[in-house]
Amino acid sequence: MASGSLPKLLILGAGGHGRVVADAAQRQGAWRVVEATDRDPARCSGELIAGVSRVEPRGALAGAVAVHVAIGDGRARQAEAATLDPESLSTVVHPQASVSPHSSVGPGCFVAAQAVVAPGARLGAGVIVNHGAVVDHDCEVGSFSHVAPQAALGGGVRIGDRVLVGTGACVLPGIRICDDVTVGAGSVVRSPITQSGVYAGVPARRIR
Repeated sequence: MASGSLPKLLILGAGGHGRVVADAAQRQGAWRVVEATDRDPARCSGELIAGVSRVEPRGALAGAVAVHVAIGDGRARQAEAATLDPESLSTVVHPQASVSPHSSVGPGCFVAAQAVVAPGARLGAGVIVNHGAVVDHDCEVGSFSHVAPQAALGGGVRIGDRVLVGTGACVLPGIRICDDVTVGAGSVVRSPITQSGVYAGVPARRIR
């Protein structure tokens, strides 16, 4: 259980990503209590991880002061966030992440262990920077995007909203990516992406 001064964090999303967020929130230590809830009734009892109870959403959301939407899919994460008071959206940063004080991190973001957010980087609302991912200097990451484990954005990259940069993918410095793009795992983006869709390969090309 967290031991900080804030009363409670409610994690909305009690699946695998929710467990990762719950673990980070406990380690961050900003909240005295961390709980989790889910739209799926089967995920609303027992513990998400040790010390994090799963509760019914109706009463928990109504009384929540701080909420983190822990849903991996960007569109679903955005839809859930839109139902909440923007002031309640809370960012969770694992203490083993490196987030520059000269960066900007929007509400409701998650930065996992070993991730790096470098000086001048700007994260929009609800962004996930997952384990070991790198958002280099002066990058802009649009709202509800996801930089997956071990993915890397070179300096000055700009990606739009609801973009997924897959596990181990690399976006070369200065590249722009529009909204609603998925970059496949291990891909290398060497040129701007101006059309939404799924891109994969080295270099990355649109596959659908």
